[in-house]
Amino acid sequence: MLTGFNTDVEYDGVVYHVQTEDKGLQTPFILSLVYTGGAILASKRSPYDDLLAGGFDESVLAKRLSRQHKLICAAVHAGRIEDLRRLGERDANEKTTQRQQAAAKRLEESDSERSTELVSEVEPETEAAAPPDYFAISGSHKDQEPLRVILLDDTEFIGGQSVTLRVLVSRAGSNRREPARKARVVVKALGTTFRPTSTMATTNPQGIAAIPILLPSFESGRAAVLIQAHIDGETAELRRIILPAKSPE
Repeated sequence: MLTGFNTDVEYDGVVYHVQTEDKGLQTPFILSLVYTGGAILASKRSPYDDLLAGGFDESVLAKRLSRQHKLICAAVHAGRIEDLRRLGERDANEKTTQRQQAAAKRLEESDSERSTELVSEVEPETEAAAPPDYFAISGSHKDQEPLRVILLDDTEFIGGQSVTLRVLVSRAGSNRREPARKARVVVKALGTTFRPTSTMATTNPQGIAAIPILLPSFESGRAAVLIQAHIDGETAELRRIILPAKSPE
């Protein structure tokens, strides 16, 4: 899996965050997402099954990854947000059609052999889940927290990996939470078998900070990532466990 790209692009006074990543050989496609205010505005998926079929070349994949990221950033910079949104909807529709065609083919092939199992082989049609609204008021006591910090991509952390943490910091408002712009975000890697490391960043107008870090490599003991946000005397934090580095087989 290749390291992806994260870029902030400003257009008409609004800062958009563009993220492009390789989803790995088990799910071979390149995914680009356009965010603002913690909400996903557009997405672009590009399968690379052809690379696997013709002999995988990581350098070719790296070029495709870079090219797609640059194209999406250029489109955002040109104000083509709606075009990107429609492109994402078209990709989703095409994927749904492909799923339906694949399901129909499997049904046709298996109908004569096991008609009682047809239902289990049909892939259900489901609507795409709406992106989470991190600023909505739900009535939970957490919505009243003066300052709150969350990870937009809550993935598994493993020692020795290089990752980019996308952190959203928000403040309590009268009707909904608001982005905490220019909040100071400190990321610390703490462990029982290595010396602590620390990295700092500042949130953009949408309350988002992208912080690239190298997780310390370790094979024993305990470790965690501590994320702290500070602004106007207020502090919020969260922790995530770091798993030991996997021993080579």
